[in-house]
Amino acid sequence: MTGIFRSERVFETWHYTAAHGDRLLLRATAENRLPRIDLYVESVQGLLLETVYRGLVIREGTPEEIRAVELDYGVPVAEASHVHVIGEDRMRGFIVGGPLRRHEDGEGFRVPSAFGPIPGTP
Repeated sequence: MTGIFRSERVFETWHYTAAHGDRLLLRATAENRLPRIDLYVESVQGLLLETVYRGLVIREGTPEEIRAVELDYGVPVAEASHVHVIGEDRMRGFIVGGPLRRHEDGEGFRVPSAFGPIPGTP
């Protein structure tokens, strides 16, 4: 399986808001380990995530996984939506929404994301 994104870093579910455009930000923040990495998805329609990932693989969902998201979790998947699956060889979580966007920089964890102001985040 080819991962869309793969990292051994620790990622936290940094921010999710359903009230301001359904945006999700996952962040690798370790101060002593640069660069800071932000993973961003907007137009989130559904998700199943842990708060912390020690190592992360995000890939496109298979047709079977997309069906499971719809049938087992009750999240409708529109034709234009992306299903981002967490986990290399089995689904450990998912995000249904827009494309996965990535940004790396040398900023600290308190500096706002390059993806613009996200209410409730530093």
